[in-house]
Amino acid sequence: MASRVSKIYGDAYVSLQTEKKRLAEAMEEVKAVKEIFDTNTDLIRFLHHPQITKDEKMKIVENILKGKVSDDMTGFLMIIIKKGRYQEINGIFDYMIEQMKKLQGIGTLQVTSAMPLSEEQKDKIKKKVLSLTSYKELEIIYEIDEEIIGGLILCMDDRVVDNSIRTKLTTMGKHLSQIQL
Repeated sequence: MASRVSKIYGDAYVSLQTEKKRLAEAMEEVKAVKEIFDTNTDLIRFLHHPQITKDEKMKIVENILKGKVSDDMTGFLMIIIKKGRYQEINGIFDYMIEQMKKLQGIGTLQVTSAMPLSEEQKDKIKKKVLSLTSYKELEIIYEIDEEIIGGLILCMDDRVVDNSIRTKLTTMGKHLSQIQL
């Protein structure tokens, strides 16, 4: 679940990009900048250093990104640094990406199965989920967890559909333990 800070900053940026009709481009830019922050540990250490002033941090980040990202993104990062919110930058970026996907009709589905699924099974799951949701497109993440024994666990947005054998056995065990003879 996104933090309050992520929602406030993320919604402001997404709203601006929606007004400018730049959602797809902005989403790719956010992903690219997030990748920079994820892979550059020196930049993160620099931003967290207590003896470096916010103005110095802003100048360095602006010099690094100026001309490589949009003015909106540069300004957005300057605000985050000025307000001292850089420790929450990954959460803000994750929230922004999810909101931009939703606005573009792209959903994210996580599918957990006990064994690898065939392409036919994957296609069937995708078609079924698309028919039951308002999404136009799905990004699907497949995971294998042998402990679920069989069946599937589907996670999308705030919903989980757990149709695994492990869960069915656990539920059955609870019901059987409540029976008094």
